[in-house]
Amino acid sequence: MSKEKQKKFAKPKSFSNYSDSKSDPLQKTSLLSKIFGNQKKLDDARKTFFTAYKFESNIKPLRIITLLLLFSVILGIGMFYIERNNEREYKNWKYQGISSIPPSNISNFDEVIEFSKIEKLSECDSWDPNKILEGKCDKSISYVKQMNETQSRSQILYIIQFLVMFLLFFPLGTFFHRSLRNIKTLRYQTSTSPEKSIVWIYFSVFLYFLAIFTSKFISKDFNISFSIVSLAFIFLTYRLYKSFSEIYQGSLLEKSSSLLSTFTIKFKIWFISYLSILFFNPSMITRFWAYETKDIDDLINATKFMNYSSIVIIIFCFISIVLVAEIYKLQEIKNIKFGSITVDPLE
Repeated sequence: MSKEKQKKFAKPKSFSNYSDSKSDPLQKTSLLSKIFGNQKKLDDARKTFFTAYKFESNIKPLRIITLLLLFSVILGIGMFYIERNNEREYKNWKYQGISSIPPSNISNFDEVIEFSKIEKLSECDSWDPNKILEGKCDKSISYVKQMNETQSRSQILYIIQFLVMFLLFFPLGTFFHRSLRNIKTLRYQTSTSPEKSIVWIYFSVFLYFLAIFTSKFISKDFNISFSIVSLAFIFLTYRLYKSFSEIYQGSLLEKSSSLLSTFTIKFKIWFISYLSILFFNPSMITRFWAYETKDIDDLINATKFMNYSSIVIIIFCFISIVLVAEIYKLQEIKNIKFGSITVDPLE
């Protein structure tokens, strides 16, 4: 009877390989410890975090960043040609006498009828099936179809571009985290925490996009909404400035006389392109510079802005490749010439 009770209340076999309470009481396995981890695993993670480290090469993150940025350049070139063709299409409509913007969806036929009435296109002024079958609305529907095609092509590339930029966060985080760690191994004295610096940068980027998407909900007034975005932009710029200044000061072979001379020409060119993309990216254009498109002229101007945005993206991505390559080379050269030391975070 006692043996049956022992079997009945014995430890499940599925958990037996996870637990060894005799050798290590901290290794006891429960449902919660399986989900959140046990004390031993937490202690191991802490030990790894505070382990001494040496200079690490950034070549692998650099290659991934370069590939993704080159793909962004290709996407930017595609966006440029698509927006230029869209602009030509809209100008052609204007020459044909179209003054209002066609609806982009044919499912709401009331908008198609309203567009036809404004532009006086044939006799497409009702839901009469006979008129539709006789082709009275063919011209109006053709404009709607062309509008849908032009907008769809642009949106697909912009979505892909956004996804690529999102994927870039991971190798960029690795690259700059390692760069900030390396400057300590290169005998640069700093109290900057690489982990905190990366978290602050990511948080600043999140605030910037959050400000863009919510500013118009907070206030329709241009000055107020733009001020909200500007504050987020200033905060992001400040966080980037702090990290880049540390990286360059710790990576240069010789200490510069002033902070301004610390930054190279390549970085200064990159910074100009950074300012440009913050103010002329697609999200800013659709919510500020081309927020209200009432007629065909507004649509043409909005498309021109998108065309400029494509050029800015191409330049920014290309210069970003040059920038990360420069940081990589500076640290590798300094490591070869002066060597590196082992850094113990606990000291």
